[in-house]
Amino acid sequence: MGKKMIFLVVDSFHPKALKRALERRMVPALEFIVNRGFCSDRCVSVFPTMTPTCASSIATGTLPFQHLIPGFVWYHRREKRIINYGMSPLAVIKLGVRRVVQDLLFNLNHNQLSNKVKTIYETLEQGGFTTGAVNPFIFRACREHNTKMPLSLKIASAFGLGGPVLGPGKLFLGRIVPPPGLKGILLTQQHFFHKYGVNDRYSGAVAEWIIRSGFQPDLLSLYLPDNDGYAHRRDPALTEDSLARVDRQLQKIMNCFRDWEDALEKNIFVIAGDHSQSLVETSGEHIINLPAILNRFSLLKLGKSPGGGEDMAVCVNERMCHIYFLNNNADLRGRVLETLGRESRIDQISWKENGWYRVARGGNGEEIFFRPGDVYRDEYGQGWEISGKPAVLDVELGEGRVVYGDYPDTFNRLMGLLECENAGDVVLTARPGYEFMDEYSTSHRGGGSHGALHREDSLVPLAISDRGYSLSNPRLQDIAALIRAYFGVASE
Repeated sequence: MGKKMIFLVVDSFHPKALKRALERRMVPALEFIVNRGFCSDRCVSVFPTMTPTCASSIATGTLPFQHLIPGFVWYHRREKRIINYGMSPLAVIKLGVRRVVQDLLFNLNHNQLSNKVKTIYETLEQGGFTTGAVNPFIFRACREHNTKMPLSLKIASAFGLGGPVLGPGKLFLGRIVPPPGLKGILLTQQHFFHKYGVNDRYSGAVAEWIIRSGFQPDLLSLYLPDNDGYAHRRDPALTEDSLARVDRQLQKIMNCFRDWEDALEKNIFVIAGDHSQSLVETSGEHIINLPAILNRFSLLKLGKSPGGGEDMAVCVNERMCHIYFLNNNADLRGRVLETLGRESRIDQISWKENGWYRVARGGNGEEIFFRPGDVYRDEYGQGWEISGKPAVLDVELGEGRVVYGDYPDTFNRLMGLLECENAGDVVLTARPGYEFMDEYSTSHRGGGSHGALHREDSLVPLAISDRGYSLSNPRLQDIAALIRAYFGVASE
């Protein structure tokens, strides 16, 4: 290992937007790396394609059944409450700032992320390497860092937030864990009014300061969140203007060296999306109001614990949804599946039953069943036993092979979620162009949304500034193993 590694995660990174940006010469730093290394526009995200789940898989190299983070919104069976990391302003108002920040900043990493998996920061530092992270969702490691809550957060939480977090040797989380001294004051004041410093400009500025100050660790990771909001407001395939701003942060980092060639001589750059987004059509018909569809059942309210009379908790994650059954009524699942099965705007309805994973298509009743086996093998070398209608998941079967269409690596990704102890008893996805909705969701009509299995939500770019890498079937879940292998540290 002669070079250090700089790892950038771009939220909602759409392959088509990158292609357009490259063709229009809008992203010179990205273009420089792509032309001198490996680049794929078909890196497969995990399911659901929601940032907490994706970030957990990136950081640990595991699927939801291992790391236990099943989405942005989910029901905690042991604590008997709905977890919501701040999906919308209404959700924050309903739950309160203290509850949301406590879950997002403290509980996500230290209580909800499984202690049976290790992050790349933990394994590298245990292997004798130094690591750092700027604005990551997942940062768990062994170094204690004090938090500094902005006054407005203190007031909004009734002064109930505070305490240390455990992260890598160098950890910076906006104003909450800022750089030390005067530099930290200048950086956080400059970007105070934009998500407390959890934004692209802050991430780029802190990374630049780390490198120019001579503090660059062996692995430095940056999370660049701003593209997500931009894509939510327009066609996500046409977000090249936002990628140009992402590129400016990459330029800040590369300009820390003698020239860009020198940057690549001293570092290997890895750049990936966490998920992509797909366009939601503008008509109201394309918003699927799940509480209205399930109005014959009693639904748990956000911020409440079950009182004994509720049938289920419905946890909407944009274009996917978890449904958790809260009582032992023998025919509840059948009645819910029957109700959902009549809705043609639902793409897939998935659940476990009698040793199989079952997936039904909304509106027509067609089903496919699958489980691990030796009858069919896919492009990732995974073996499956499959029965039913392949069209439900757009797969082709023949001569012992399964070929995925619009839902890449779909069996592995579905199994990886359905086996998660924190996933719903039933998992839904919306058809392309549609999005789920409840009273605390934000509609993205005419803009981008994500969460589902479809390739538009799932395929992201992956670029590595080294021609020695030629990954034929890259997946988000494999990036941690790639990083560990680069540093010669065994995967967990």
